[in-house]
Amino acid sequence: MALKYHPSLRASQATIEGSKARVEQALANYYPQVNLTGSYNTATSNFASVSTSIPGAVGGHTWTFYDLYSAGLALNQNIYDFGRTANNVKINRENVKANEQDLTTTKQLVVLNLKQAYFGVLQTLRLIQVAEDTVKQMQDHLAQAEGFYQAGTRPKIDVTKAGVDLANAELALVQARNNYQVAQVTLNNALGLRQDLTFPIEDTLALTPKEITREEILKAAYELRPELLQLKAKQRAQEATVNLAQSSYYPILSGTANYLYRGPEPGDMYWDLSLGAVLSIPLFSGFSSPNQVAEARANLRNLQAQEESLKLNIRLEADQAYLSLKLAFEQVAVTEKSQAQAQENFELATGRYQVGVGSPLEVTDAEVLLANARANNVTALYNYKVAEARIEKAMGTVR
Repeated sequence: MALKYHPSLRASQATIEGSKARVEQALANYYPQVNLTGSYNTATSNFASVSTSIPGAVGGHTWTFYDLYSAGLALNQNIYDFGRTANNVKINRENVKANEQDLTTTKQLVVLNLKQAYFGVLQTLRLIQVAEDTVKQMQDHLAQAEGFYQAGTRPKIDVTKAGVDLANAELALVQARNNYQVAQVTLNNALGLRQDLTFPIEDTLALTPKEITREEILKAAYELRPELLQLKAKQRAQEATVNLAQSSYYPILSGTANYLYRGPEPGDMYWDLSLGAVLSIPLFSGFSSPNQVAEARANLRNLQAQEESLKLNIRLEADQAYLSLKLAFEQVAVTEKSQAQAQENFELATGRYQVGVGSPLEVTDAEVLLANARANNVTALYNYKVAEARIEKAMGTVR
């Protein structure tokens, strides 16, 4: 759903379509350019009168104007431009590849954000269950305290404290349910949905150990990360830009053909055909060409430095993701053990209170410890799942 509806992906796709259109624009210079022309001109003919003796001309000079109408076809064909067109086409093709890698990067960010939001919903659902169980435990404890007080075996303060503990547990449940609603909204946003939808979600928040080494992460990252592939494409485009700038030192050869009807009146016109070639040799451009070459080479060095900087950042991201996964795995093991111990402690505390040898504070502490242990286990599982998603993003394997 996210890959279908998220607007950032549509924006990247539109950018690719635009860059592909620029490739076709660059290729157009390989084809002849044909224009239908029409013109009207009026001018004196003093130069022509010297050789043609136009009637009415006095001494070769006159202010008489003559009309000239023309209409026809004009064709221009680029014959050879020393790589200008070829390099321009290459620049735009490499830009297409760079934009395609940018789309892949956007996809990976969308998927990562989606997974975080998805597991965030699962986390809040499990924390709601923890809060509901805690409320149930507090209600049972309050009922016990009231029963003991009515029997005269426990003081009124036990009932009061149990009531306060129950109110705090209910407040925590309200907060947990609100957190779920926020997580649901966040998930809808990650999906790219504007509608306020609610739907059941499959609970996959379980530990599935993933064996992977730091070296495997880095190897895949340097080969697959779209950001690196995008920079490579930009570097190839910039190399073509350097060649394009250097080609401004060289001439351009083009051919022309014109088929025109010309005459003094629209109804009195005669055809003419002309063929020719034009060789344009740049002699001096005000030092524009050498500075264009220098700028292009500097931009290429900039892209090469960006690649090295990106590799450093990728290595840092990979190390952080690997260490986060390792930490989360250890946290899950510890919190599972802590949860089991807290459950046993709670059962002992409630048992002691039921037989009259335990205190209400002891029961409250046991309930809080159990709730915290369960919440810590849920958070550790969430962290593990997110760490897995971050490793996939770091490796560039999210598709």
